[in-house]
Amino acid sequence: VLYMVAFKSRNEAAKADAAAYLETIAQSIWTGFDGVWFVKTGKNAVEIRDRLKCLSAPDEGIAIALLAGFAAWHGFDAESEKWLLKHL
Repeated sequence: VLYMVAFKSRNEAAKADAAAYLETIAQSIWTGFDGVWFVKTGKNAVEIRDRLKCLSAPDEGIAIALLAGFAAWHGFDAESEKWLLKHL
């Protein structure tokens, strides 16, 4: 399953910990933007959220969206577009 994971944090160490966690659960991963990852994993959104929640402050946000074959994007290089197309 492919998810877009957004982790908003002012704490750079927390973002690094989030990235490290996502790397451990990912079958494939691509960093789209600062704090945004596209992750192919067998975990579900609630499991991912619950793990990332302990890394964030109460006023910071986490969003996890299932990407199920319908997506649109703009401004990515050819390698990034190829990754997205392969995993959608």
